[in-house]
Amino acid sequence: MMPARRVPALSVVIPCRNGAETIGVQLAAVAAQEWSRPWEVVVADNGSTDGSVEAVEAFRTVLPDLRIVDASGRRGQAHALNVGVAAARANGVVFCDADDEVGEGWLAAVGEALEAHELVASRADIHRLNEEWVREVRVFEQEAPPRSWFPPYLPFTGSGTLGVRRELHLRHGGFDESLLMLFDVEYCMRLALAGHELVFLPDAVVHVRFRTRWTDIFRQAYGYAEYSAAVQRRFKPTDDPFPGRLKWLVSGGRPILRTVPQVWRRGARAKLAWLLGWQVGRMAGSLRHRVLAV
Repeated sequence: MMPARRVPALSVVIPCRNGAETIGVQLAAVAAQEWSRPWEVVVADNGSTDGSVEAVEAFRTVLPDLRIVDASGRRGQAHALNVGVAAARANGVVFCDADDEVGEGWLAAVGEALEAHELVASRADIHRLNEEWVREVRVFEQEAPPRSWFPPYLPFTGSGTLGVRRELHLRHGGFDESLLMLFDVEYCMRLALAGHELVFLPDAVVHVRFRTRWTDIFRQAYGYAEYSAAVQRRFKPTDDPFPGRLKWLVSGGRPILRTVPQVWRRGARAKLAWLLGWQVGRMAGSLRHRVLAV
């Protein structure tokens, strides 16, 4: 664990809104990290009302360089992350989510990488924190940064597996706070178009946690799909044609039809909740942003 009151070489920024049930697991994993350089933890609270702040305060003794900053001025994780970066004292900044768990050696791997690179992505693992049926919901294993599922097909990573130099983040305006979801996809694509490479770190592992209630799964899929339409519209090349309407409708329905016969299984029912949420959100986002979202 790092000594307190030294200028940090790395700032760990954790956005939080009503994460009292899980943030203790994440902070315990962060507290167990070892690195030869000094580092700090900044929790950006986005208006929690469930005791999250008290849960964080309990780690003062094991995380001497821990700070809680008020990020309640605007709803959304993007705002909380931007507030956290503004408060960070180090030029190297790494983000992790309040409901995930960083793996052994994660901090040192990211910290050293940010001394050589300006934008990095950790490896996401879905096995430790999710039962087998939950893992059926999404194809998520991240052995390399995925590429956007729409043109111009650029690499991205979720904010919970992202590290960046503070100067670069501020120079490009940070995360777009108008996007409540997929702001991290937009961010990575924007930086890629500006010529900044996203470097993958296979030794920096983050164990991610999926939703388990069907209503939560549906709502998350709906939000991702709706905001993917906004991001797709923003980056769509001018010479790239819209897909035909019939093809667009059929492509959305096929995965649902393949899943329906399996709904006797718990995993299939959860996957169906995701697929339905995605298709409804895709249609709503397409109408809102005037694009046939893929």
